[in-house]
Amino acid sequence: MRTPKDELLLQAMDHALSARAMEAVETLAALYRLLDVERVPEDENYGVFATALTRRLEGAAGALHPYRASEVDGGARQIDLFRQLMKHLPLASAADAVANTLLAGFLRGHDEATLLDVGIGQGRQECNLLRALAKAGALPRHLAVVGVDPSGASLREAQGAVTAVAEEVGLSLEFAGLESPVEDLDAAVWSALRGVRRPLVVNAAFALHHVVDGPAGAREPRDTVLGRLASLGPVGVVLCEPNVDHHRAPARERLANAWQHFSRVFQLLDTLEVPKEERRAIKRFFGREVDDIVGMVNESERCERHETALVWWERLRKAGFMPRRGMDAVCPPGVHPAVALRAEEGTVGIAFRDEVLVAVLAAVPREGA
Repeated sequence: MRTPKDELLLQAMDHALSARAMEAVETLAALYRLLDVERVPEDENYGVFATALTRRLEGAAGALHPYRASEVDGGARQIDLFRQLMKHLPLASAADAVANTLLAGFLRGHDEATLLDVGIGQGRQECNLLRALAKAGALPRHLAVVGVDPSGASLREAQGAVTAVAEEVGLSLEFAGLESPVEDLDAAVWSALRGVRRPLVVNAAFALHHVVDGPAGAREPRDTVLGRLASLGPVGVVLCEPNVDHHRAPARERLANAWQHFSRVFQLLDTLEVPKEERRAIKRFFGREVDDIVGMVNESERCERHETALVWWERLRKAGFMPRRGMDAVCPPGVHPAVALRAEEGTVGIAFRDEVLVAVLAAVPREGA
């Protein structure tokens, strides 16, 4: 059931899409008059979306790329805000734990192996993975980690962090960083990756939805990326992705999808005992994503192009993968009671209030592919 605040938000979007700027401004002003963002957590959430619509009205110069926003607004880097999110939000920590359980299953029992991480960031997930493998007595004798990330600074941080943990747990480690968006890696790099130590395991946590769109009529870049990953012959691929359509949905539908998804995320956050400043930092992280999803006028510049687990499976199957079996047995310890794990074919969903907000997908090569 829609509230008066919901109606005003949707009306403002309709006005903005119809180039009725004055009506949009007046509607947003009416919405703001109903909000008390300092005392009502729900109102702070409406404020996030109202700000995104305001940026849309400002035109091409309004919304900022989430990972470049700090250069303009002077706030914390998006990757640093993500650290707060991982610390406090069980959606992210549960997805991390499920993914690492799956990765450990692919890696255990081998003397040597290679982990290719698309969007490795600062290496936080690898550090947790190595410690978990060590605790289980399942470390390979030698592990090569290949990190792909557009940020050279993040790659350097990842190398330092992962190397330190490898020394801590007594692992022989080799680290290679590829500073590039994965879709921009050239043929020579893909060819070189075919020569890595086997088995090869691929991880991509909250990364592939950033793969940009290509020209109309051409093969979609994310299909190309998945096809190239398949050509490397991995024994397993693990993806973590928000379970929502912000990719192909038209602008008004995208706003509705974003409101449904992020409202649930914010509701979860507001049930937790998180210090006020850190809570606001996490909402700032998601606010930048909402700016991109709702506020970006130039479609080609949008970067937060989430897709549902169903669509990711269509892409994975097209690339030659099939679901890993036995997902109902994936039960990592320490998952926060505020979220629930829902296992389906090849997928573990992280759910809050009966809605799967994040999906962890595990794929293996299809027989005969």
